[in-house]
Amino acid sequence: MKPEPRWITDWGLTPPDLKQWVLLIWFCGVLGGCASIELPDSAEQSSIEFNCAVGDVTPHEAIVWLKTTEAQTLNIQYTTDPLWSAFQETVRVSTIPETDFTAHIPLTDLTPKTRYWYRNLVAGEGHGRPCQFITAPLEDDVTTVTFVIGGDTRHSFQPFSIMETMRTVSPDFFVFLGDTIYADKETPARDLSDYWNKYRENRDRFAERLFAETSVYAVWDDHEVDSDFTSTNPLIPIGRQAFFTYWPIRQHTPDSTRLYRTFRWGKAVELFLLDTRQYRNPENNTMLGEAQKQWLLAQLVASSARFKMIISSVPFSDPRVDKWGEYPEERDEILGFLTKKGITGVLFFAGDVHLGAVSRMPGMTDRKEYIFGPLAATMNYKISRGEPRFEYFNNASPNFGKITVHPDGLKPSVHIEWFDANKTLLHQVILEDHRDNSLISQ
Repeated sequence: MKPEPRWITDWGLTPPDLKQWVLLIWFCGVLGGCASIELPDSAEQSSIEFNCAVGDVTPHEAIVWLKTTEAQTLNIQYTTDPLWSAFQETVRVSTIPETDFTAHIPLTDLTPKTRYWYRNLVAGEGHGRPCQFITAPLEDDVTTVTFVIGGDTRHSFQPFSIMETMRTVSPDFFVFLGDTIYADKETPARDLSDYWNKYRENRDRFAERLFAETSVYAVWDDHEVDSDFTSTNPLIPIGRQAFFTYWPIRQHTPDSTRLYRTFRWGKAVELFLLDTRQYRNPENNTMLGEAQKQWLLAQLVASSARFKMIISSVPFSDPRVDKWGEYPEERDEILGFLTKKGITGVLFFAGDVHLGAVSRMPGMTDRKEYIFGPLAATMNYKISRGEPRFEYFNNASPNFGKITVHPDGLKPSVHIEWFDANKTLLHQVILEDHRDNSLISQ
């Protein structure tokens, strides 16, 4: 008699149990809102390590990132069916030492607002455990969007258990606000292999579980290259190459070095991901550089999203050096442009400063910034909660943000929550978009 597969005996499942589990995971996949349940795969696992992530998701496309432990030729199988009765396959790709055995594989012609499962297939090895993500809804789709946001993960603060908490809220996606590694700390990275090693160190089991169950939009800050780096730092090309190697980012054509980009999620949400590092030049008083600044202003004018979310690795509202306070002319130009053009529904999200906060913009009472983190790094005890710009201030514990956008009804709203690693609610803000296009905090 053929023995039961190892995963059945390990879990103590009988065929009736298995049927119930399969129905449950299917139900969760359809609704897209159930808490994640880790189940064994229905096939023998490949002996090849398969670290997975999906990024830069749109309604019809996604970038799969994968890593093996040695050179392999494989492809990706993907499906909308949790039972895998039918699936599609990508072309075969090879992982090679020159990219640290990583690969980026595009998935195209996807269905909007749909959960997909994907897995690797190595010839002669069987397929790996499935990972999953949700595609973005079309821009006229009136749908609720939920995502998590945070930054700053330093290797010495592992385990990254807060990422397990983030996983349990079942986000549609994760916005990683930068400092995804600390390349300049402990043993500072200087060559490409050093940077790769920093990324490998930071993919602990909690990070891997989060990336296996939702997509990510990653931006960088300074520690992916060097502390407080600007456009003249000689390590930029190496750090940038490593960043592209280890994150599922769609490289822009014709400028393959570009990191700023925008993504639409339904009727209500558009993300504007800024690159606040490789173009910043104190001598020219610019953080974004002229091309990126003009891109941002034009994209904001063109956007029909109810809520336009500007993602900056460093805070606009922080008056200090290395933050937007070092570039007040450019900051004020952007803020003044929003007022002059009557652009409504703009929200500012930032990280970097190792505290959670609601902070007023300089000289403004009605425009605020929402700051998150760190996920896993030392807290900031140098900034005082007594600064008048703060409406909320927390430097007591690591934290992440959960953003829920409700686009329907007479008063579309954004619910912003700060949680710690124990899923304790630290603070919340509810913003309602009224008929006069003003954002009112409830």
